[in-house]
Amino acid sequence: MCVSPFRCISGWSKQNSSKSVSTSTMSFKKAALYFTILVYVSGIIGMQTSYRDWFVALTPFSLLLSAGVLLWWQPIHNSRTNSWIVGAFVIGFLSEVIGVNTGMIFGEYRYGETLGPKIWSTPLLIGINWLMITLIVNEVVWRILPKSTPQLLGATLAAAGCTALDWLIEPGAIDLGYWSWATGMPPADNYFGWFFVALIISIVYHRLMTPALRNPFAPVLLGLQIAFFAVLH
Repeated sequence: MCVSPFRCISGWSKQNSSKSVSTSTMSFKKAALYFTILVYVSGIIGMQTSYRDWFVALTPFSLLLSAGVLLWWQPIHNSRTNSWIVGAFVIGFLSEVIGVNTGMIFGEYRYGETLGPKIWSTPLLIGINWLMITLIVNEVVWRILPKSTPQLLGATLAAAGCTALDWLIEPGAIDLGYWSWATGMPPADNYFGWFFVALIISIVYHRLMTPALRNPFAPVLLGLQIAFFAVLH
């Protein structure tokens, strides 16, 4: 019970203001989600037209958009989840730095100019790509698996899912100039390397990410990735 009517009004006002901000934020998030879907659908169609090169040039934008909206929809941001997000980027990026400069981990390959600025011959965006793929695949895998599933089994299945997605992506990515292989097509080393790196990130995911609150955009983005590269496969 409010002693003063002014306090009642103030409390009611703050509560409604909070609800209004929350509703407004959700509206923007939904708009961002629908816009991302539109970008992918436009890309799938555009890649089949004479404007293909223009759509290819937008790759950095679409990748940053996808990752940004994905992280915006992440239910919890605290020291644990943020540590995983940074760690997934760093592990993925450094594995690529080692791979592209030594031929270890993935095999002999090099990056083109499509993915933007590079450090040590490695596009910064490839770290974002590792973060995005490992997050959406882990989110979907742990949605499906029972809560009693052993951590290592879940991480192994997630790593296998990431590797399968890379297999789907490879032909289209090569055709679009993202990267190229000394052997023309990716060697078996690439998939072993993908599985190994994704397994490390997935094990850490289970330890740090909150399993009770799943990212609702993850399954959508995974479906968009599969649809886009399946058309190009």
